[in-house]
Amino acid sequence: MSHFGRITFGVLGSLEAQAGDRGLDLGPLKQRVLLAMLLCRANSVVSMQELLDALWPDSPPRTAMKNLQVYVSQLRKILSTGPHGSLIAFRSPGYRITLEPAQLDALRFEDLTRSGRLSLRSGDSVRASALLREALDLWRGPALSDLCAGPRLQAELGRLEGRRLATYEDWFDAEFALGHETDVLDELDELGRVHPLRERLRSQQMIALYRCGRQAEALAVFDEIRQTLARELGLAPSPALRRLYQSILADDPSLGATPPAEPAAAHLAMAPVTAHGSLLPRDTADFTGRGRALDKLTAALTGDGDTRCGLVVLHGLPGVGKTVLAVHAGHRLRAAFPDGQLLVQMRGPDDRPRAADEVLGELLRTFGLGRGAEGERQLDRERLLRAWLSNRRVLLVLDNAADERQVRPLLPGIGGSAVVVTGRRLLGLESACYLGLGPFSLDEALELLSRTAGQARLRAEPDAAEEIVRACDLLPRAVRIAGLKLVARRHLPLRRCADRLADPGNRLDELSVRDLTMRTGVESLYRDLTPAERALFRCIGALPSPRFDLPTLAGPLACSLDDAETALDGLIQAHVVTEVHARETTAYRMPSLLWAYARERAGEDPAVAWAATRAGERGRSTARR
Repeated sequence: MSHFGRITFGVLGSLEAQAGDRGLDLGPLKQRVLLAMLLCRANSVVSMQELLDALWPDSPPRTAMKNLQVYVSQLRKILSTGPHGSLIAFRSPGYRITLEPAQLDALRFEDLTRSGRLSLRSGDSVRASALLREALDLWRGPALSDLCAGPRLQAELGRLEGRRLATYEDWFDAEFALGHETDVLDELDELGRVHPLRERLRSQQMIALYRCGRQAEALAVFDEIRQTLARELGLAPSPALRRLYQSILADDPSLGATPPAEPAAAHLAMAPVTAHGSLLPRDTADFTGRGRALDKLTAALTGDGDTRCGLVVLHGLPGVGKTVLAVHAGHRLRAAFPDGQLLVQMRGPDDRPRAADEVLGELLRTFGLGRGAEGERQLDRERLLRAWLSNRRVLLVLDNAADERQVRPLLPGIGGSAVVVTGRRLLGLESACYLGLGPFSLDEALELLSRTAGQARLRAEPDAAEEIVRACDLLPRAVRIAGLKLVARRHLPLRRCADRLADPGNRLDELSVRDLTMRTGVESLYRDLTPAERALFRCIGALPSPRFDLPTLAGPLACSLDDAETALDGLIQAHVVTEVHARETTAYRMPSLLWAYARERAGEDPAVAWAATRAGERGRSTARR
């Protein structure tokens, strides 16, 4: 049945859909779960794989894809907005439901919460309290309470619940500023029982009890938190919570007006969340592939219990898409990190690694803590940053980090904040989850090229298209550059482009469009290598083939096999070479784009030219194997 006109939805409680004043029958359970997934990510594309996982968490039937398409077709009929209109549309690689905030309670909740926080930061506590309370009153119960949620949908519900709790905490701050501690104490107690380990919430509960003249009960709440943390997590309360306990114990006069402050910055406890909202770069509109990596990254950042890591290192070759994946995940996880998402460049314009203290200062200023940080030692700045993050949920993307020492001072302690680090060889960060990114599959690379250059051109010259992406080593950035050059040269046959890329000596120069280039990343990688690794890099460039074995290199380098193997291990860790297991021995291979640059460097080094003469015959033998 068609329902022309505006349809409204509700997910903040049971799943609801209404056309005017009439409720709509949304069909069987799996059809409703499908709609729920689309609504939880309204105005964003939900991939086919995510939808299949939500509908069949364990073992999908052979007809799963067909069944999914049937459910979508039925929902389109139910939610029709006119003879040719539908709220649900296919957008590769999945489906998207497009709604205005007035049509979905979750979107209205986000708008009200955002406005309320802006008012709170500007000092208008009356307006902030009203807006945040209006947002909270949209909830009719637990989100999607009528559905049996599998892991995929449960993750979406967890993010919604996290947003609700953060809004409660902001509302309590607004009410505290108005002197309404007594009015909110019952809600604080109830939420504290349900979420006993949420430290910001429990500290607010302690402050409210103290201001209501119930000092002993405020101290008892701290003791309860301490015991629960020790029993369930083996942890002690955070420094901020311990300081609050000491302040209550000492009857600190400052507690009568505002919560106790950090020693290093009197404004810390109630500091405005200057970075609230997303300060990430723009998301990639044609993001392609990486479904499995995106799932792993999401689980590590937002999962429960053992699945959550909170510190993820994305590593791989230059141009493999580390930053693009991190930014895309950050935009998808905005609900999980309501206090802000921020990308920090870990290198300066000259590509030199920035000092940790310089980055610390930038972060503290961004978070509104700049005045408290002036003139302090780096250790104090680190403590200040960790204390500020401890009761907030912020996602930091530390982009293109050089080494572990640069990263460690920026990491949160306990709490709900998380960090994604991108780099090439960061293997020494404790308690980190490591996610290596390799090149695209052939299908993924061709899909990205078609999205950039156009499907019609690829269909007309499929062989040339495949040669182009293979010449790009299936690296996302290189494929994108090749596609952009084809866009600029609309009448250039793909065959011409493939022929130009076929010459290794010309390849890096061809893969450049204005400031988007592969050469910059490759040169940066080379500068980060040790002297021994650079020598080995140049020697590989002098070989007749990018495929080689270890003895091929040891002689020309005038070093032992052990020394050559040590340098080779460094290149493997930096993703410069990969192992290729042959019949009787282990061979190695350098990606063609790196080999093209290695050949350039080899030509500048007389010692390597001499080494190439000695290695040539052995290298040709290895290449034939």
